[in-house]
Amino acid sequence: MRRITNFLTKLDRYIIKKMLGTFLMALGLFTVIIVVFDVAEKIDEFVSKEVTLREILLVHYANFIPFLLNMFSPLFVFITVIFFT
Repeated sequence: MRRITNFLTKLDRYIIKKMLGTFLMALGLFTVIIVVFDVAEKIDEFVSKEVTLREILLVHYANFIPFLLNMFSPLFVFITVIFFT
């Protein structure tokens, strides 16, 4: 019996690389856009409460960004498949 040493072909690796690259690009772009709009919306609250940049990044956005990524991952996969094909 012939043993298959190279399970993934070049085409498989190419498709996986392009798919993951497109997914990560879409994920990154939308995350940056959402965070910029969130900062613009909440900048008055941050300034009025005299919150430090460290608190904003480590408390608010350390929890907000993973929540966004988890919530919008199915949408990003859909966009990636549409864009990739």
